[in-house]
Amino acid sequence: MLGPPASAAAGLGPRAALRRSWSLTWTRSGFARILALALPLAALTAGMVWLVTQLALPLRPLVRALLEQATGNFFAAYYAGILAPVLVGMLATAAVTLPFTFSAFAALHGHLRSSRTPPGCAEDAVDSTVRGT
Repeated sequence: MLGPPASAAAGLGPRAALRRSWSLTWTRSGFARILALALPLAALTAGMVWLVTQLALPLRPLVRALLEQATGNFFAAYYAGILAPVLVGMLATAAVTLPFTFSAFAALHGHLRSSRTPPGCAEDAVDSTVRGT
């Protein structure tokens, strides 16, 4: 879960970022903090998908009618009508929740890294060279 922030913060490759993520995650406080952040974000995401999908249900007959007129295929229009609200729900949820989720995990990565890494460590040197300071 902390692989992308580790990669972005330290300029690590994929394997090194995952290795660093695992080392930060599997500590006494790391796992509990990640779980405490991930569970509410998962509930928020699931609730938002449900809510937006319910709000987009009026699209069903509209999509079904338009596609049936355009193609003449009732079955394709029927299933496209069923999938349209789900697609709207997934896209809208991703647009709203993903920036917040990635920001929260990046902040958690910074917090876990600062509490685990002693000052003047080699990773801080890598961070400063990547940032250009």
